Amino acid sequence: MKKQSPVGLFFAILLRAAVIILGVAIIAFGIFFLTKVAKDGKKQKDAPITTAGDHLITDAEGHDDLIINPEEDTSEDTEESTEAVSESFDKNILVLNSTNTTGLAGRWCGRLNEKGYANTEAADYSDTQEHTRIVAREEGVGKDLLQYFDNATYEVGVVTEGTAASVEGKDIVIIIGTADDDGQ
Repeated sequence: MKKQSPVGLFFAILLRAAVIILGVAIIAFGIFFLTKVAKDGKKQKDAPITTAGDHLITDAEGHDDLIINPEEDTSEDTEESTEAVSESFDKNILVLNSTNTTGLAGRWCGRLNEKGYANTEAADYSDTQEHTRIVAREEGVGKDLLQYFDNATYEVGVVTEGTAASVEGKDIVIIIGTADDDGQ
């Protein structure tokens, strides 16, 4: 038998200890993983089934056989929700500044462009308004823009006064009020 040096013997013992520690860690991780999966599976099994009504999502008690029928006619619901809020990303938008802050309409155009509204143009509005107004040519168009402004109002119509900019071909006119003035 070959006699090992003290350094060789130290590294041999260190290697064996590392292998044992690694083996114990793998076993511990495996046990943890299996218990976690078993607990999560039980939670999912005990959770109530969620069902969707006309315009409401509720938890259904005791419905073990919930079947969703994809062939069910929901065209009326879809039309109503599309009319209520129409995405305005492809619409021509004129943003008017009714405040004394120079460049405010341009900054709002930039923000809207970042959100995906690419067809924006900035101009001034002659009368100062406290709250932003969103004026659309068609019902539902532009309602998705309300989320970006504080206490904005929505109306259907055409802006005919207060700006030298042409509203011809504009689907939506946003008149920025002092409540949405960023102060820059």
